[in-house]
Amino acid sequence: MLGALGLALAGGVLAGGQAVAVGLPWSALGGGADRLSVAYDDGSGQVRTFTLSCGTAVRAEQLDACRQLDELGGPLAPVPAGQMCSMIYGGPQTAHVTGVWRGEPVDETYRRTNGCEVARWKRMIPALPAPTAGGPRTLAA
Repeated sequence: MLGALGLALAGGVLAGGQAVAVGLPWSALGGGADRLSVAYDDGSGQVRTFTLSCGTAVRAEQLDACRQLDELGGPLAPVPAGQMCSMIYGGPQTAHVTGVWRGEPVDETYRRTNGCEVARWKRMIPALPAPTAGGPRTLAA
């Protein structure tokens, strides 16, 4: 949310008082405090951990992930309780994301256990790895 607000505020004001986004690069918006740790399990039980640092000195290999997170307003919140989701199993992969985004603490877990969770994961790529093993499977009723 703050990322989008930052874009709107950085964009200026048109006649009539309407704020507009001008598509400033991600690095123009944040300080250097956005740092996330991602613990990724590909389903085999082997956890790979990496750090994503976003700010004015973003490493080239992390730029797309930082831009994606900025477009989303940060790591996506959990699927709301009671949300109806398709019973499509996307795979055994999990990711646990912790750290700070826009000054707010982050502690989110991502899974691929149903259609809602698969869609949530896909929106987070490339901040989360794109799973390659297996494919979506429908759960037995």
